[in-house]
Amino acid sequence: MRRTWFTASAAVMLVLRVASASAENAAEPARPELIVDVDVNDEVWLRDHNLTEVDVKELVANLKRNGCQTLIIRCGCLGFLPYRTKLSYPAKYDAEHARAHPAPAIIKDMQAEIEQNTRWLERYGEVIADFNPPEAFIRAGHEQGMKVFAWIDIFDDGWPGFHSKFIDEHPYCQWVGKDGKTYFQGLIDYSWPEARAYRVAQARELLDLGADGIHCSTSSHCRHMPNVHEIDYYGYGQPIVDAYRTKYGVDIRAAAEFDKAAWHDLKGEAMVELYRQLARECHERKKELWVGLQLGRYTQFAVDTHFSGNVVARYTNHWRKLVDERIADAFNLGDYEALLSPGQPYWQAKPDIQLAPGEDLFAWASREYQAYCRGKTRLYLFSGWLSPPIEAHLDRFAEVIPKYGFDGIDVHEAWDFEAKPGNMALLDALAKRLQGQP
Repeated sequence: MRRTWFTASAAVMLVLRVASASAENAAEPARPELIVDVDVNDEVWLRDHNLTEVDVKELVANLKRNGCQTLIIRCGCLGFLPYRTKLSYPAKYDAEHARAHPAPAIIKDMQAEIEQNTRWLERYGEVIADFNPPEAFIRAGHEQGMKVFAWIDIFDDGWPGFHSKFIDEHPYCQWVGKDGKTYFQGLIDYSWPEARAYRVAQARELLDLGADGIHCSTSSHCRHMPNVHEIDYYGYGQPIVDAYRTKYGVDIRAAAEFDKAAWHDLKGEAMVELYRQLARECHERKKELWVGLQLGRYTQFAVDTHFSGNVVARYTNHWRKLVDERIADAFNLGDYEALLSPGQPYWQAKPDIQLAPGEDLFAWASREYQAYCRGKTRLYLFSGWLSPPIEAHLDRFAEVIPKYGFDGIDVHEAWDFEAKPGNMALLDALAKRLQGQP
């Protein structure tokens, strides 16, 4: 009897200790995640030799050694899909197209641009013939025990000398002006079912390669190209015109005045439907969908340049719906926005972002999103472009991420840490700070 009582008491004490340890672990918040995105285009373009599978393995192993936990691999740029797919043209630069579509604010010497990009795409063709870049990065990441997401640029399908096969075949699936014929070249309009089907087909291919999920980015190089200078000029695609007429009885192409906020909401609903379909494709495979989310009420496209206040296209961020319907597993906040440069005219074109006394954009984002998303959708910050001094930028993120309780950071991009000896140590230092190490 005594031995039975002792054994039972020991068992109870063991259960209590395990329960206590579990409670302590549950109470301890997860450490912020360090994500690094890899722009395969730069990896191919900027090296002094053709990218190889050995280079891929070495890069991924080096990122892992220096604290990276998750990879995001870019799988498109300027309308070209840089992997083995029938959704894109083969790698070939169109010099005549470039000459016919100059962008003098960005491209100062068109002949030099043509020569450089011709060499770049020739090299890309050679690389893709040797191996399939996203497949190699996914395999290398998994060998290192890392998750690997495929990065889709959903608004980056136009540039001088580049062709999007989808847009060539569906030119009407671009954002269009009130006249129904002036297009924002390269900006796909997802109110069209065929546009959504195209992105779902791309996601399906990348998931088939073994990606752990899809990340949708709002990167848009075509914002740098010459454009109109009229606020809210674009957004009159036929599906949106029809939806507005059905709901409000007004033809927005003919009306001098109409409810612009309602119009932006309908364009945002089209984006929710795109994300809904992508999420279905991911979640059926037990994979995740991450959404690049601009701060504030709208995702907006300011032209030319990227960070001006000339907002020619926008749609409502129905981000709460993406949370409520469990569509977005994570948001990449401040996606392709400059969070470290709050004084830009770009931010003045977002008047709904009202900072309280003493707040910065990070504090505002914490106040806006944290409570609603907690336990449902993770919140990462996008680092933006890490121009020198890189260390100062990383110091700032190392401070604000734990301070405001964000789930981690997407550091853009791997090449910044490869390009200069010693830069990998900066990534390692960020990783240690995020893990609470001195």
